Amino acid sequence: MKKECKRCLFTSDFSVLNDKQCNYCDLHDELQKQANPDGLHDMLNKIREHGYGDKYDCIMGISGGLDSSTLLYTAVRYWGLKPLVIHFDNNWNAPEAVHNMQQLIKKLNVDAITYQVNKAEYDKLNESFLYAGLPDADIPNDIAMTKLMYDTAHKYKIKYILNGHDFRTEGSTPAAWTYMDAKYIRSVYKAYTQSELTNYPLFTFKDQLFYAWKGIKNVRPFHYGFDRDTMELEMKRLISWQDYGGKHCENVYTEFVGSYLLPNKFGIDKRIVYLSAQVRSGRLTKQQARELFDDKAQFDMSKFGDYLPKVEALINIRKGDRAKYDKYNFKAYRPLIWILVKLKVVPYTFYTKYCK
Repeated sequence: MKKECKRCLFTSDFSVLNDKQCNYCDLHDELQKQANPDGLHDMLNKIREHGYGDKYDCIMGISGGLDSSTLLYTAVRYWGLKPLVIHFDNNWNAPEAVHNMQQLIKKLNVDAITYQVNKAEYDKLNESFLYAGLPDADIPNDIAMTKLMYDTAHKYKIKYILNGHDFRTEGSTPAAWTYMDAKYIRSVYKAYTQSELTNYPLFTFKDQLFYAWKGIKNVRPFHYGFDRDTMELEMKRLISWQDYGGKHCENVYTEFVGSYLLPNKFGIDKRIVYLSAQVRSGRLTKQQARELFDDKAQFDMSKFGDYLPKVEALINIRKGDRAKYDKYNFKAYRPLIWILVKLKVVPYTFYTKYCK
């Protein structure tokens, strides 16, 4: 019989419980201890110093979601940074997110580059994961965005990438629920299409080593802790913020995976990760989080339009097994990946998820 963490909503079927809390609460506390506010000041000074006299001093991704939008607003209005903004357009942006992005870029007067995905190849990639029956159907978006930000940083000789992840509101997803690996993505695609994935941007282990050598750092300013709530309110007023429906719903395909595919096919509801993170950080009580979690997520399948028949034909074929596909053995590279963590190429949470 599964047991629940005394502190958050996590249960013993996907976390390790001790007398006080679960291992993800332990990770939260460890990250909180690392969150020295003076570290933010030092990091910002390094970014400004390295980018002094240049047109840009950092790279930032934007999705039209709350975290990336708040970070961009804060970086420009409060920290005086000069970001070059990157957007990965997979053809499934929610219209509200498009409004948010366009207005924020305009109001802040920042330069932005949009990478338009090859639709035919991207559709085949999505179909590959649906046909294989794997829960990692939205992971190609994250790994592509990472690749584009590092490549752009290298092209423009920028040493810092600012990442909008916040462990206090997003937490860390159990490894059994999500697996991110460029080699794995290629393997799934090839099994379905009998061809190589050629145009899609994938951040490989080789890329990680190359960009570590180049000294490009991926930093998470929210981890240092500051009054982000004030910045959120100001940003929303500035651009007449449009709500897109909830965490990670700024993209229709990502919303489908999180709100429909994972809960209905795999019994995975990632909202428990985000809600538990907010319980740990004191933004919600455990009871408030439980009530929000009990209000089940919904997804309007008509958002797929003409693509709906293809999705419906693939989603119930099978439940797959990751073991069938090629993957990196990250544990074999644990000492090297720890060095990459220290160089701020790889996040600490990646190390705890895949190397321990």
